[in-house]
Amino acid sequence: MTGVSGFAVGWLFCRTVWKGKSDSTRFVAEKLNRDVDEAEMRYLDGLRRDLANEIMVDDTEAMHRAFHKLLTYEKDLRKAGKERIDADFKALCLKYPAFQDFEPYGTMHFVASQDARSSLDTNDLIDRYADISQMLIINAARKGTTLEVFSEREAEQLDKAIRKRKDRAFENRLRDAMERYYALLRALRNVPGGIDVNTYDDGTVSIRSVLVEHSPEIGYGIHFADTNEYGLHTVFVDDDRDKTYRSYYRSDSKFKEQQYLDT
Repeated sequence: MTGVSGFAVGWLFCRTVWKGKSDSTRFVAEKLNRDVDEAEMRYLDGLRRDLANEIMVDDTEAMHRAFHKLLTYEKDLRKAGKERIDADFKALCLKYPAFQDFEPYGTMHFVASQDARSSLDTNDLIDRYADISQMLIINAARKGTTLEVFSEREAEQLDKAIRKRKDRAFENRLRDAMERYYALLRALRNVPGGIDVNTYDDGTVSIRSVLVEHSPEIGYGIHFADTNEYGLHTVFVDDDRDKTYRSYYRSDSKFKEQQYLDT
């Protein structure tokens, strides 16, 4: 390239820094560095997304705590000024001397992440998620951009995602509990002299028939002893259409409340 006196490989992330004599060369070099920086940050954001998905599967409450801790960190960092930004930036650079060190699994691309992370627990994932997020936050702060890495809007979306995941898991537990209850009923009905049962308790889950007020539905109150959660299962048989409708709700200890599940 005309006018290029040479290039040096930058210490951080192996970034290439062109040292040219002409304005045109400097323009190309600056654009190249911006493109490399954007590619690096996009790569980190991809790693952050993958880690967040893994953490959400492992522990939604841990994900919630980590997110809000980083949300506060970003707000504090932007208020702190250049000295704090530079200090945090240096600390991360010392912890991760090379860009590829941010990779949480450090393995080949064709190795399944579940196999690669066998030696990492949820806390390890959270630590790497936090470090990568901090680098993204610091990079944005150093550029002076107003674009937020963590925002209140994202916090609301996270709360909804966590609620949805919890509701889905809770509904699955309710369905499984009722399957056990129905299996017991079928077994008793197949035994000569067998009778229906109105209650069921195996030490983990208890089920009893309950009245659904102001409704023709049949109700079943469900309590999970291990989490102390209450649920309500209702059944409505539509004889005219020959169809049965089943619904599942969160409830209270008296099985009066019907909180819809976002599944």
